[in-house]
Amino acid sequence: MAKNKRDIDPQIKKQELEETAARLFLSCGYEATSMGRIAAELGVAPNTLYWYYGSKDELLVGVLNRLLAESLRQLPAIMGLHPREQMDWALRQFEKSRPLVNTVHGRLSQSTVIRDWHERFHQGMEAAVVHVLQARGISHERARTLATVATFLVEGLLAHPHSERQRDDILDWFARCALAEQP
Repeated sequence: MAKNKRDIDPQIKKQELEETAARLFLSCGYEATSMGRIAAELGVAPNTLYWYYGSKDELLVGVLNRLLAESLRQLPAIMGLHPREQMDWALRQFEKSRPLVNTVHGRLSQSTVIRDWHERFHQGMEAAVVHVLQARGISHERARTLATVATFLVEGLLAHPHSERQRDDILDWFARCALAEQP
């Protein structure tokens, strides 16, 4: 006998919702993807989505958190890599969801939910970079500056067209800065 949808674990439903939304947001675009379309893909009534998320922006944050968690699970494997390879890895992770990164930046002035998430994201990422750099013997002050520079570099590379050579030169430059002797 087929299982009633109400018998499915709510966490599994939430995971399926976020995965479906991520796929549609990435393939069709955030603006072009309605909550109704996501519900139709899932075979549920649109109001069902609001049991999990109060708005489309809240769903986007759930999708972003899921994608981020998937990337962070890989973090231990890259901890021993050279800073240049670590930065390259981080950039490639963000490139997978470039349309969502652009959506976040485009909605900062329109959505408190997105703005708050973005701010927490930056604080968390910069704290992680500072931690990694300090573990390499870099002073806290220099590590904070390099973390800010890393953020600007990643966002700049995601937002602006560039050649592979330019990307490589920028990552090489950052690695030299990160490994340079402190003043």
